Amino acid sequence: MAAFSRRRFRWKNGQVVVELPDDEQDMLRHVLPQLRELVMDETDPALRRLSPPARPDDPDAEAFYRQMVTDELLASRLEAIEVVEEGIAGTVLDDAGVDSWMHSLNALRLVLGERLDVDVIGHDALHDLDPSDDRVPIVALYEWLGWLLEQLVDAAMNSLDD
Repeated sequence: MAAFSRRRFRWKNGQVVVELPDDEQDMLRHVLPQLRELVMDETDPALRRLSPPARPDDPDAEAFYRQMVTDELLASRLEAIEVVEEGIAGTVLDDAGVDSWMHSLNALRLVLGERLDVDVIGHDALHDLDPSDDRVPIVALYEWLGWLLEQLVDAAMNSLDD
Protein backbone atom coordinates (compact mmCIF):
# COMPACT_ATOMS: atom_id res chain seq x y z
CA MET A 1 0.00 0.00 0.00
CA ALA A 2 3.01 2.30 0.17
CA ALA A 3 2.55 3.00 -3.54
CA PHE A 4 -0.73 4.73 -2.79
CA SER A 5 0.55 6.79 0.11
CA ARG A 6 2.33 9.29 -2.15
CA ARG A 7 0.17 12.02 -3.61
CA ARG A 8 -0.02 12.22 -7.40
CA PHE A 9 -1.11 15.87 -7.39
CA ARG A 10 0.28 18.47 -4.99
CA TRP A 11 -0.32 22.16 -4.51
CA LYS A 12 3.00 24.01 -4.70
CA ASN A 13 3.73 27.70 -5.23
CA GLY A 14 0.22 28.45 -6.42
CA GLN A 15 -0.01 25.61 -8.93
CA VAL A 16 -0.85 21.93 -9.09
CA VAL A 17 2.14 19.65 -9.63
CA VAL A 18 1.60 16.29 -11.37
CA GLU A 19 3.86 13.43 -10.22
CA LEU A 20 2.68 10.02 -11.40
CA PRO A 21 4.69 6.81 -10.98
CA ASP A 22 5.86 5.17 -14.21
CA ASP A 23 3.23 2.40 -14.16
CA GLU A 24 0.43 4.93 -13.76
CA GLN A 25 1.87 7.03 -16.58
CA ASP A 26 1.84 3.91 -18.73
CA MET A 27 -1.77 3.21 -17.84
CA LEU A 28 -2.85 6.69 -18.89
CA ARG A 29 -0.79 6.42 -22.08
CA HIS A 30 -2.75 3.25 -22.80
CA VAL A 31 -6.28 4.48 -22.09
CA LEU A 32 -6.17 8.08 -23.36
CA PRO A 33 -5.76 7.12 -27.05
CA GLN A 34 -8.73 4.79 -26.58
CA LEU A 35 -10.77 7.69 -25.19
CA ARG A 36 -9.70 9.88 -28.11
CA GLU A 37 -10.78 7.22 -30.61
CA LEU A 38 -14.07 6.77 -28.80
CA VAL A 39 -15.00 10.47 -28.70
CA MET A 40 -14.01 10.92 -32.35
CA ASP A 41 -16.29 8.06 -33.37
CA GLU A 42 -19.25 9.67 -31.53
CA THR A 43 -21.47 6.60 -32.06
CA ASP A 44 -20.46 4.37 -29.16
CA PRO A 45 -23.28 4.04 -26.61
CA ALA A 46 -20.69 4.37 -23.81
CA LEU A 47 -20.53 8.09 -24.65
CA ARG A 48 -24.08 8.55 -23.38
CA ARG A 49 -22.86 9.91 -20.04
CA LEU A 50 -20.49 12.38 -21.68
CA SER A 51 -23.29 14.05 -23.62
CA PRO A 52 -26.62 13.46 -21.94
CA PRO A 53 -29.65 14.93 -23.70
CA ALA A 54 -30.16 18.62 -23.04
CA ARG A 55 -33.81 18.55 -24.14
CA PRO A 56 -35.06 14.95 -23.92
CA ASP A 57 -38.65 16.20 -24.02
CA ASP A 58 -38.20 18.05 -27.34
CA PRO A 59 -36.50 16.13 -30.17
CA ASP A 60 -36.27 19.19 -32.44
CA ALA A 61 -34.67 21.34 -29.74
CA GLU A 62 -32.32 18.47 -28.88
CA ALA A 63 -31.27 18.11 -32.53
CA PHE A 64 -30.67 21.86 -32.80
CA TYR A 65 -28.63 21.85 -29.58
CA ARG A 66 -26.51 18.91 -30.81
CA GLN A 67 -25.90 20.68 -34.09
CA MET A 68 -24.70 23.79 -32.24
CA VAL A 69 -22.38 22.18 -29.65
CA THR A 70 -21.11 18.87 -31.02
CA ASP A 71 -18.04 20.24 -32.82
CA GLU A 72 -17.09 22.48 -29.91
CA LEU A 73 -17.47 19.67 -27.37
CA LEU A 74 -15.38 17.32 -29.50
CA ALA A 75 -12.62 19.90 -29.92
CA SER A 76 -12.65 20.61 -26.18
CA ARG A 77 -12.44 16.92 -25.28
CA LEU A 78 -9.60 16.29 -27.74
CA GLU A 79 -7.69 19.31 -26.46
CA ALA A 80 -8.10 18.14 -22.85
CA ILE A 81 -6.80 14.67 -23.74
CA GLU A 82 -3.78 16.25 -25.43
CA VAL A 83 -3.02 18.38 -22.34
CA VAL A 84 -3.06 15.27 -20.15
CA GLU A 85 -0.90 13.30 -22.57
CA GLU A 86 1.65 16.11 -22.66
CA GLY A 87 1.84 16.24 -18.86
CA ILE A 88 1.77 12.56 -17.96
CA ALA A 89 5.50 12.40 -17.22
CA GLY A 90 5.18 15.31 -14.79
CA THR A 91 4.14 18.89 -15.17
CA VAL A 92 2.82 21.95 -13.41
CA LEU A 93 -0.82 22.79 -14.12
CA ASP A 94 -2.46 26.17 -14.30
CA ASP A 95 -6.24 26.43 -13.93
CA ALA A 96 -6.83 25.43 -17.56
CA GLY A 97 -4.53 22.42 -17.14
CA VAL A 98 -6.38 21.35 -14.01
CA ASP A 99 -9.66 21.60 -15.93
CA SER A 100 -8.25 19.48 -18.77
CA TRP A 101 -7.04 16.79 -16.37
CA MET A 102 -10.36 16.80 -14.50
CA HIS A 103 -12.38 16.57 -17.71
CA SER A 104 -10.27 13.74 -19.13
CA LEU A 105 -10.14 11.67 -15.94
CA ASN A 106 -13.86 12.16 -15.43
CA ALA A 107 -14.63 11.29 -19.06
CA LEU A 108 -12.71 8.04 -18.69
CA ARG A 109 -14.66 7.22 -15.52
CA LEU A 110 -17.99 8.06 -17.13
CA VAL A 111 -17.29 5.82 -20.12
CA LEU A 112 -16.16 2.98 -17.86
CA GLY A 113 -19.20 3.51 -15.63
CA GLU A 114 -21.40 3.14 -18.69
CA ARG A 115 -19.52 0.01 -19.79
CA LEU A 116 -19.89 -1.44 -16.29
CA ASP A 117 -23.57 -0.44 -16.21
CA VAL A 118 -23.11 1.22 -12.82
CA ASP A 119 -26.64 2.70 -12.99
CA VAL A 120 -28.13 -0.79 -13.11
CA ILE A 121 -25.87 -2.82 -10.84
CA GLY A 122 -25.04 0.00 -8.44
CA HIS A 123 -21.64 1.24 -7.39
CA ASP A 124 -21.46 -0.98 -4.29
CA ALA A 125 -22.00 -4.09 -6.41
CA LEU A 126 -18.67 -3.40 -8.12
CA HIS A 127 -16.89 -4.31 -4.90
CA ASP A 128 -18.72 -7.62 -4.63
CA LEU A 129 -17.63 -9.06 -7.97
CA ASP A 130 -16.16 -12.53 -8.04
CA PRO A 131 -12.37 -12.26 -8.58
CA SER A 132 -12.72 -14.32 -11.77
CA ASP A 133 -15.25 -11.86 -13.25
CA ASP A 134 -13.95 -10.32 -16.50
CA ARG A 135 -15.00 -6.88 -15.26
CA VAL A 136 -12.57 -6.86 -12.31
CA PRO A 137 -9.74 -5.09 -14.22
CA ILE A 138 -12.20 -2.51 -15.54
CA VAL A 139 -13.52 -1.92 -12.04
CA ALA A 140 -9.95 -1.51 -10.78
CA LEU A 141 -9.29 1.08 -13.50
CA TYR A 142 -12.59 2.83 -12.71
CA GLU A 143 -11.71 3.03 -9.01
CA TRP A 144 -8.13 4.16 -9.69
CA LEU A 145 -9.34 6.96 -11.95
CA GLY A 146 -11.75 8.05 -9.23
CA TRP A 147 -8.90 8.07 -6.72
CA LEU A 148 -6.74 10.16 -9.08
CA LEU A 149 -9.60 12.57 -9.68
CA GLU A 150 -10.13 12.93 -5.94
CA GLN A 151 -6.45 13.74 -5.43
CA LEU A 152 -6.54 16.30 -8.22
CA VAL A 153 -9.62 17.96 -6.75
CA ASP A 154 -7.99 18.03 -3.30
CA ALA A 155 -4.86 19.67 -4.70
CA ALA A 156 -6.84 22.19 -6.74
CA MET A 157 -8.99 23.08 -3.73
CA ASN A 158 -5.87 24.58 -2.15
CA SER A 159 -6.18 27.44 -4.62
CA LEU A 160 -9.31 28.52 -2.76
CA ASP A 161 -7.26 28.98 0.40
CA ASP A 162 -4.78 31.31 -1.33
